Amino acid sequence: MRKINILKIIGAAVGIILIFAAGFWLGLDFTNRFNLKAPLISQLLFENSENKNDASSSGGTNTDDLNIKSLGKAIDSVSKEAFSPKTKEELVVVAIKAVLDSLNDRHSEYFTKEQYAKIMESYQGIMSGGIGIIVTTNDNKETEVVKVIKGSPSSKMDIRQGDVIKKVNGEDVSNLAIEEVVSKIKGPVDTEVTITFFRLSENKSFDLKIKRGTFTIPNFVIEMIEGNIAYAQYYEFQEGGAQQLEEELDEMIKMGAKAVVLDLRNNLGGVLNDAVYLCDLFLDKGVIVTVKGRTDNKDSFEEFEASEGKYIDIPLVVLINEYSASASELSAGALKDNKRAMLIGEKSYGKGTVQVLHILPDGSGIKFTTAKYYLPSGISIDGTGIKPDISVKLDAQSTSDLQKEKAIEEIKKLIK
Repeated sequence: MRKINILKIIGAAVGIILIFAAGFWLGLDFTNRFNLKAPLISQLLFENSENKNDASSSGGTNTDDLNIKSLGKAIDSVSKEAFSPKTKEELVVVAIKAVLDSLNDRHSEYFTKEQYAKIMESYQGIMSGGIGIIVTTNDNKETEVVKVIKGSPSSKMDIRQGDVIKKVNGEDVSNLAIEEVVSKIKGPVDTEVTITFFRLSENKSFDLKIKRGTFTIPNFVIEMIEGNIAYAQYYEFQEGGAQQLEEELDEMIKMGAKAVVLDLRNNLGGVLNDAVYLCDLFLDKGVIVTVKGRTDNKDSFEEFEASEGKYIDIPLVVLINEYSASASELSAGALKDNKRAMLIGEKSYGKGTVQVLHILPDGSGIKFTTAKYYLPSGISIDGTGIKPDISVKLDAQSTSDLQKEKAIEEIKKLIK
């Protein structure tokens, strides 16, 4: 099958293509990273500030250079003369945050050097110094647990989906960005972190002391159920993940699999080209996704079409829920719009935008939205989500997975 290479680098410095629901694994690679050289921020803002920042002495200087020098002059003057003393470093951060605030982009963030380094460390298949939970940002802008990773330090604790992180080592994190919460939870292996959780179903707060560790973060698990159904839980989209799934599905089909249940519940997203590759396994024609954005100071338009898929005739059911976001919504929506899969579960999260992370010359970083993606039907699911073909809500008191049971029921009909 043709491999589709898409959306590799955007911008200078370090470009990272992200599609996620404002959510992070505490240690997971959603991205492709590319190291490019960038000029020092001091050279950009303060070079020759004593005698070259005035417009009168900038003959031959282009507008961009003049704007940078003007900003440098303002920061330099304020740091030296303002009645309320501020360092140049503090003023640079204020200026960067003001630039991001001007975007009115709820996904934009500024990260200190330390925060950015920890975020980059978290983009690894092997997690070191984490506790092993997947989190997202809920409607109240709180950091909420989506899933506990098997074999991780948290798997030994009473942590459940829906628990909200209120404090980390006694510090209130209720109003912090999820990336900052993640960076505070991470730390050296074998050190301890105390997290205060709130569980709405029991209306109680509780503290857990968890020792940070090293563990493997799975991309997916797959098994044969009911004798002839390949059931794949796809936890997140990472580079090369769908190729691995392809290999496993080949083995399952050799073993007699007649249908596939693809479980995208609690999948917060990940790498875009992995989502495209996964969809392409089950499609032989049609649009998978369209990405409209802006790069290199101009509008961009990318449309990705399916090639000759490998599993175009095998019955397929996809499970989604409120934690299915971004790349998982793209996949579910593309398969639904192309009439290739039945969707079962609950309405998805509703995130249809693309963010890019840039590292700045001093090691700090910024994140902001660069594009929006559209399903084959032409709609954007940003803020609305995808409705399943068959709606099944989970009963919090039930010990049965009603959504999975419904998927099995429906896939058996398709097999017949």
